[in-house]
Amino acid sequence: MWLLPVSSTRTFMGGWMLLLVICLPVAAIGSVRADPWTGTLQDGSRLKVDPDSHRAMRYYKGGVAPLWDGTHRLEDGSVVIIRDGQAIPTESMINSWAEEPGSEPGMGTRYCDQLVRKVCGFHDECRHGQPCILARQLLGMEREQQGRTPGAAAPWPLTPSAGECREALSNPAFPACDSSTPGSEQTACRKLVEKVCGEADQCEAHQACNPARQLLQMESDERLRSADPEALTPTGAECEKAMDNAFFEPCR
Repeated sequence: MWLLPVSSTRTFMGGWMLLLVICLPVAAIGSVRADPWTGTLQDGSRLKVDPDSHRAMRYYKGGVAPLWDGTHRLEDGSVVIIRDGQAIPTESMINSWAEEPGSEPGMGTRYCDQLVRKVCGFHDECRHGQPCILARQLLGMEREQQGRTPGAAAPWPLTPSAGECREALSNPAFPACDSSTPGSEQTACRKLVEKVCGEADQCEAHQACNPARQLLQMESDERLRSADPEALTPTGAECEKAMDNAFFEPCR
């Protein structure tokens, strides 16, 4: 069973089943080489994972050696899997190695824009749905409120409507636009889900289907906060690699 550490507080990330998501190598993103990821094993020794090769080395008193294959629990209770001397990257590792491409200052607090992207779709696939109509109303109210606060210190001043949008992002009444809707673009993670789970979810019981769906959710979240939602995200890059990973075998 594949287990990775739980590090997100989002409800969709809850539970250990979420942590089947990252089961493949990750290349460091950017021209500057990332630092090794480090963690502490339960015996007090240090674990270092190279961002490029994912080689896992154990540093203990008096020496250093490759960490043996298997499941290893860290001091904080999380788990790291070692296969063929390489660590299966966890969400924590990915976050420490990769920076989201296309990040725009302030986009992380533009909650109404994020909400519209979420419920209306990245290409307005769900524009006729009631959640989308309500989200656009909130966005319009936010713009009006911002117009009444000229000279605000923040590049994107928070307003009462922005607070409502922030809450709506986690409200079930504002579900994400179904990315399988006709006309939706085929992102890297959507392609992976269709490969593993089947175009009609006929293989949803497959052990790799849920991890693929988790990756799709992570990719979508990254796109919500990206200045360019069409840009390949760190998780999208993982899905591209997963297409050739034996764990993510095709639906049959």
